[in-house]
Amino acid sequence: MKVEELKNGILAQHHMLRALLVDLGDVAQKVAEGDASGEQVLRDSAHQLADALLRHMEDEERILEALSREGHAPAAEHLAEFQHDHVHQRGLLASFNTRIDSVQASRRLGQIIKALTNAVLLDMEHEETAIFGKPSFTREADPVAQVA
Repeated sequence: MKVEELKNGILAQHHMLRALLVDLGDVAQKVAEGDASGEQVLRDSAHQLADALLRHMEDEERILEALSREGHAPAAEHLAEFQHDHVHQRGLLASFNTRIDSVQASRRLGQIIKALTNAVLLDMEHEETAIFGKPSFTREADPVAQVA
């Protein structure tokens, strides 16, 4: 596979995850503000996001390894860092999944999930900058995010 195809694979996954994160963050914000009607959807969607993030990390490591073999220097330089970060992130996601099920207060649940969505969005921007020199998307560039 060519370097550009591999890069585009990571970016495509990030775009899909970004859409999930923004949608989940919106629901989490509503629940955090007191709309308990979305609580179960929020819990279920948060578990689905955690699963999607775990699959993405596996794919990302595989793609970074392929980029490294193809001679893409930033991928080679950051592969070990990403693998190290992913170990930490996998542990956090396992803890997050447990926490989702144990939090009883709807507002607190919304706050926790909103914080996670923001953290993952920032982390994806960091990864894109490390691999590609710039993020493919920032919240500052999103007119909807500027209004919110």
